[in-house]
Order: sequence, then structure tokens, then C-alpha cells
Amino acid sequence: MTMPTDCEKRSLLVALAGALSLLALPWRGANGAGAELIAQPEMRDDAAFIGRAFDMRQRALASGDQGYGAVVVRDGLILGQSASHVVLHRDPTAHAEMEAIRDAARRLDSRDLSRCTLYSSSPARPMCEAAAYWAGIGRLVYGRTARDGGSPRLCG
Repeated sequence: MTMPTDCEKRSLLVALAGALSLLALPWRGANGAGAELIAQPEMRDDAAFIGRAFDMRQRALASGDQGYGAVVVRDGLILGQSASHVVLHRDPTAHAEMEAIRDAARRLDSRDLSRCTLYSSSPARPMCEAAAYWAGIGRLVYGRTARDGGSPRLCG
């Protein structure tokens, strides 16, 4: 049996912190099921979804938080979205990506976000990338130019 590398150990700790924060927030819609999906105009391309992530970024700035935003998309539908809540919630794990992943998981009533893409206003930090990995998100896209960040990984 091989020993894990330092990078693998750090990634596991980051992933565990993210997973614990997801577990700490049980939520159901009014009828006990997942919430309704987000009402949205017709969107079908990376530029439109990055635009929504930047809309979330503007919400963060307007509310006095850090300027980050993210959305989780599957099959052309936004399943989750959020602005950063690190400052407002006094929660160092409330990055926009983490909050968007939480939102999507709540709405689907599942932690399985396979076949989803995470769009964010900036590159995902290690905690957020690890959470995307564990949620099964298949692709990361970030920045104004909708740069394809590929599949989330545990080690950079």
C-alpha cells in the first residue's frame, strides 16, 4: 500500500471540510421535496452562463461581500446559483462556488451533480474544486472569457 502524498492529504482535508459544510445544511422545500428549479431565460452557451455568474458577482458586491459568483448547470438549465457569502455569513466556506453547489444539491435533493458544469467568475480555489470533484461535477468554466478549466481535480 502506498502512502498518500502531501497534496493528496491536503486535498482530502479540504474535501472533508467542504463535505461537512454541505451536510450541516439540511434543507427541503415546503412539501419536503427539493425546491423548484430557478426560473431563467433561454440560455445555451458558456457565455450566457458566465454572464449569470457575473450577475451573482454583482449581487455579492452590492450586498457588501467579496466579488465572486457562480452557477451550476446541467443540460442547459441552471440548477444552483449564488454570490459569495463569506463576509455576510461570517463563514470561510461560503465561497460562491460552494454556495452554488449547495443550492443545486438542495434543489435536486441529491449530492450527485454528475453531468453538471460549474461556471464561476474566477478560477475555483482548492476547497471549491474539491467540492466540485466530490459532487461529480464534470467541468469547470471561469472568467469573462469562459475559460475551460477541465474536470475538477483533488490535486492541482
